[in-house]
Amino acid sequence: MKFKHIFREYFSYSASERNGIIVLVVLLMAMYFLSLVFQSGEASEFVIDRKKQNQIDSLISLIENKEVNKKEQIKIASLDFFDPNKASKEELINLGLTSFQINNLIKFRNKGGKFKAKIDLLKIYGISESDLELLSNYIRISGDEDIKKESPINTGKKYHLFAFDPNVISLKEWDSLGVNKRISVRIKNYLAAGGNFRQATDLKKIYGFDSVKFVELLPYVKIVVKSNSEIPSNKILVQLNSSDTTQLKQLPGIGSVLSLRIVKYRDLLGGFVSKDQLLEVYGITKEKLIRIESSICVDSISIKRLMINSFDALRLRKHPYINQRTAKDIIRYRERNGNFTSVDQLQTHKLIPDSIFLKLTPYLELN
Repeated sequence: MKFKHIFREYFSYSASERNGIIVLVVLLMAMYFLSLVFQSGEASEFVIDRKKQNQIDSLISLIENKEVNKKEQIKIASLDFFDPNKASKEELINLGLTSFQINNLIKFRNKGGKFKAKIDLLKIYGISESDLELLSNYIRISGDEDIKKESPINTGKKYHLFAFDPNVISLKEWDSLGVNKRISVRIKNYLAAGGNFRQATDLKKIYGFDSVKFVELLPYVKIVVKSNSEIPSNKILVQLNSSDTTQLKQLPGIGSVLSLRIVKYRDLLGGFVSKDQLLEVYGITKEKLIRIESSICVDSISIKRLMINSFDALRLRKHPYINQRTAKDIIRYRERNGNFTSVDQLQTHKLIPDSIFLKLTPYLELN
């Protein structure tokens, strides 16, 4: 009896209270089932997103492979001399151009467009600078007037050839040689970033340098190599790539801390190729470099190369000019397309910014 009394005291409800409890239970059950539905929706959405991502990755890989295959197609095609103003569709197909490029070229001609120089091919949507470079030696634009204007390097200006050192000549002198201003500025940027021409064929390192112009200039390239005999014997001469910290401390304003930093940075770089690279060492100012410039030289030793076809991401990003993202991009490209066939692919596929590529070029190696 006592138990029934207690039960009735605590578990007896009025009609309104019972209705409230029922409504509360229904709401709780509804919230529970709704949460299950939304979780299921999120899970399915995640699966869909993964599928979409896989499709996007596959599409990117397909586009990149298509670009590589297109270039290979042009290389293995039966290349022959052709005039883009007159070449038939069959001739353009034999050159390895895609139907998309050919249709755009023919539409351009049908609308009254005319190719006056090789570089005019870049007006055609779908034809890139790399395509033009591959076809450049086979383009022959008829007409005396057109032939004079044909070279994008000359652009109709008179020029004369003379012996020159590409490491020291000015922009005006490049212009006198008939080199396009865009290319000469690119050369100056390359030198300013620490690059150096050790032999005439190094000019081909410059992206976009016309192959016909290169052959024309080749006999006139005279690179002057300074010997130690040109430097006064009573002056201290410290060789950047082979000196230790004790020898570096002989330089004015270079103490224990700076000499150690120079050696550490040199090891990360794989060797200095330019005195200006000292400005990348923390604590070396422009004023300090000017002060020691005449007392240092970049001795020619074997630069430690970056093997872009074999180094992993961890090893690549140890170099001061390569960050983590760039290292991953290089590895990802290699996994999708196979080994690099040219270091220029790092630039043409936008894996490395132009300014960094110029600084990095002396350190790059395929194998």
